[in-house]
Amino acid sequence: MRDRGHAGVEMALAVGVLLLPVALVVTGFGPWSERRVLAEAAAAEAARAAVLELSIEAGESTMLAVVDGHGVGPDQIRVGWCGSTPAISPAGTCPLQRGSVVTVTVELWTPLVDSPWGPIGGLWVVGEHSEPVDLYRSLG
Repeated sequence: MRDRGHAGVEMALAVGVLLLPVALVVTGFGPWSERRVLAEAAAAEAARAAVLELSIEAGESTMLAVVDGHGVGPDQIRVGWCGSTPAISPAGTCPLQRGSVVTVTVELWTPLVDSPWGPIGGLWVVGEHSEPVDLYRSLG
């Protein structure tokens, strides 16, 4: 029985079949986790700003200010207000009366692998936050 010449083939298969996919999954987890936290923070800030200012536009501008410094372009963000389907151009309205709840859903596009030639693949990560309008708030 001769065992010569198989170690090189086994090493190439181990790197190509086992090590490379595991490395891609591990390196893809960091950006996904970062964008998920960013989506949740953007949704929370947008809901708070909308409730404090009683204006959806104030919430949208606050949300865009939060994601602006993280390299998220306007085509990589979708927003939904109070149960509306998230869209690239924010859609939906919220009742801003006493006791109502403002819910913001933010979806951010996350590339799976960043390569020198651009992102490869990707998925939308979701962050959601609800903020109540104070029952005893004075409305103008």
